[in-house]
Amino acid sequence: MLREEEGAGRVSLVLVTDGTIRSLNARHLGRKGPTDVMAFPFGDSRFLGEVYVSTDRARAQSRMYAVSYENELSRLMVHGLLHLLGYNDRSTREAAAMHRREDRYLKPEWEICRKGIGRKT
Repeated sequence: MLREEEGAGRVSLVLVTDGTIRSLNARHLGRKGPTDVMAFPFGDSRFLGEVYVSTDRARAQSRMYAVSYENELSRLMVHGLLHLLGYNDRSTREAAAMHRREDRYLKPEWEICRKGIGRKT
């Protein structure tokens, strides 16, 4: 994904609880409550930044969307990576474009998981 999007460098992925992401959300964005994913770009070609994903939100959303926990967790990770690469979802149009990109990168993995073959490596 990073190669295709012309991204280079490393990314730190941090899995956290709702409590941790709630604190980050308040401190960095001034918003109350937990969110599912947050991305902090570093602006360095060797280290793109950090992606924080709430495992609590991933579990709740997997039930809400009737998908596996693993699929939802993967979607949130990709969503955070797209933010590091400069994509936004502030408007309906931007959000739709991001969701199409997420689907593009995740569809092959989801099809393999649904068939019971195992995770794509």
